Amino acid sequence: MAFVPTTQSEVQAWLERFHAANDSLDVSRLPEIYAKDAKVQFGNMPVMKGLDTLHNFFSTTWERLETMHHEPDSFDNKIYQPCHITWRVKNDPEKESIVVPAFAVVHLVTAGEEKGLVGSAEYYMDGSPLAAALQRSS
Repeated sequence: MAFVPTTQSEVQAWLERFHAANDSLDVSRLPEIYAKDAKVQFGNMPVMKGLDTLHNFFSTTWERLETMHHEPDSFDNKIYQPCHITWRVKNDPEKESIVVPAFAVVHLVTAGEEKGLVGSAEYYMDGSPLAAALQRSS
């Protein structure tokens, strides 16, 4: 049964349930973890909307997989932040506004003089549209 986690142990239980449903490679389990009108986006791919679309997307991949296993990292000192980044490159002859969906995992220092500062970070995005505009402008 779905629930909204409010404690760290509940978040861990929610993640385990979410990953178990995905790792089963059984698209009939998608309603256990996704709302009927869920929106899902992978990288720069278009947003997929609704369980039928998700079912079609996952079934074409999952039917070709033997196994899948998610192993979440700990999350106690992390901030997760989805966003969209917009760039305009100087001297771009196309003057394009480049918009790319991105995701950051920020790990905070938890003690000492640097407590609360970023100790490490991971940024996930497809930088190829920006690279193409930088190439055009040189």
